[in-house]
Amino acid sequence: MPPTVTELAVPAVQEEDRGSIVARLEGERSGSAAADGATLAAHVRKPRMHGFAMVGVTWDAGSAAPGTTVSVRSRSQGTWSDWTALVIDPDEGPAPRQEDSVRDGTAPAWVGAANGLEVAVYSADGSSPTRLRVNAIDPGTSSYDAVTTMSTATPTGRSGPEAGTFPGLPDVIDRSEWGVDPSLGDQCWKPRFGDTFKAVFVHHTAGSNSYTQSESAAVVRGVYAYHTQSRGWCDIGYNFLVDRYGQIYEGRRGGIRPPVRGSHAGDYNVDTTGISLMGDFTSQNATRSMKHSLVQLIAWRMGTAYHGAYGRPFIYDRRFSRIAAHRAAMSTSCPGEQVHAWLPTLRERVATRLGDYESQIEAQWRALGGIKSRLGEVRLGEQGENGGRHTSFANGRMYSSDAGLNTLYRSPILTKYLSVGETDGKLGYPHSNLRSIVDHTGLSAEFDGGRIFWSKPTGATTLVRSAILKRYIATGSAAGPLGFPTVPVHPTETGALARFQHGTIAWDAGRHTTVVSYS
Repeated sequence: MPPTVTELAVPAVQEEDRGSIVARLEGERSGSAAADGATLAAHVRKPRMHGFAMVGVTWDAGSAAPGTTVSVRSRSQGTWSDWTALVIDPDEGPAPRQEDSVRDGTAPAWVGAANGLEVAVYSADGSSPTRLRVNAIDPGTSSYDAVTTMSTATPTGRSGPEAGTFPGLPDVIDRSEWGVDPSLGDQCWKPRFGDTFKAVFVHHTAGSNSYTQSESAAVVRGVYAYHTQSRGWCDIGYNFLVDRYGQIYEGRRGGIRPPVRGSHAGDYNVDTTGISLMGDFTSQNATRSMKHSLVQLIAWRMGTAYHGAYGRPFIYDRRFSRIAAHRAAMSTSCPGEQVHAWLPTLRERVATRLGDYESQIEAQWRALGGIKSRLGEVRLGEQGENGGRHTSFANGRMYSSDAGLNTLYRSPILTKYLSVGETDGKLGYPHSNLRSIVDHTGLSAEFDGGRIFWSKPTGATTLVRSAILKRYIATGSAAGPLGFPTVPVHPTETGALARFQHGTIAWDAGRHTTVVSYS
């Protein structure tokens, strides 16, 4: 069942009603809702409504007076909770030039099962933001809610804490598992990407710390619904979220590995990764499991992009620490005092996890000149699969396997290789670098499962490993009388056939012979 959002207006308080409302609020002694010296500006009370579990308040961008505060309380089983002050981070989200139809608002608060709410908004002069709305969110359900996950004492992660080893990707609960509903926000646009990865911004959701492990996926769905439906963002703002049990959730659409542009730090969303710890860490510290998973996740992101835990990359208009707090970029208390104070230790732990490990690909890239080399900067970090590893750079890719270390620069050969499945396809890993052939009129590359040839007249053609390819090589390949291939090996009634600029090679399956015909 997908999330649903119930939106209610929060009317401005009329002068003649203010005294009676304030008297009732103060008389109920359910916790202080007002800031010292502030005036009640807007108020709504709904003792009975459809069930919900998360609450947030929004208003027209730029319409809240400085010092505006928002407090909420919820009603469950006939009992009102204490008042909770919602965190207001006006600078969180997309930059105006990235998404220009968004609303300001509070961080969403997880309240658990509730069916009534009350909102009180205060400001120094009694003015209320325009089009003030409270959003009660039913996060819906997903099949993942019933999954028995790890023990709360056992942090997640495939990669383990071993220092100086390849930083593998920890276990991540993907969007389909936690129950994303693409119709809520994904219609805004296709995912947008940066050119590389430079830094991590650490956030907190500023919500409840008391959710259960079985509620974690629902919290993520609630945040997703609030960001897209209430704030008007095109997707959940963060690239990843980490719960108090150490479970890591995929956030923003576009894939885990690519440099997906989030909506977490305004002008500093591009080429950065936003990771949000699920909870409020103003006075309470993150759990041990949460810290462990954050270390492993950042070590993976940093290490596979060939960055360490330190350094100050330039992002948009200034420099930031490689692992930075959200408050370093914007006027906000995020990620809370406790996590902010822990960031030096986080950097130290990430540095320890990475150690002095350097993969063959990284070593070769640095030997070629690193970011100043022909390959340029890392676009997709190093990953291991199918018996080897590969890294995507701005101007090509490098592969490491039993066949050695090979580079394919941006070219029609690389484009063709990617289109037929790259290392997941029949060709497997490269066995050679990109080669210029036939007096520089064409290109070729050799792979586990065949070769790719390219020339301007013929385009890029794949020849899988076969008797036809073996015979073609024996004739001199593209430099021989057949020229470049024009049609790849394809089945026929008697076997298989491939076409070339100046002839064909046929394979007779019954006789186990190849026949070359020149045109």
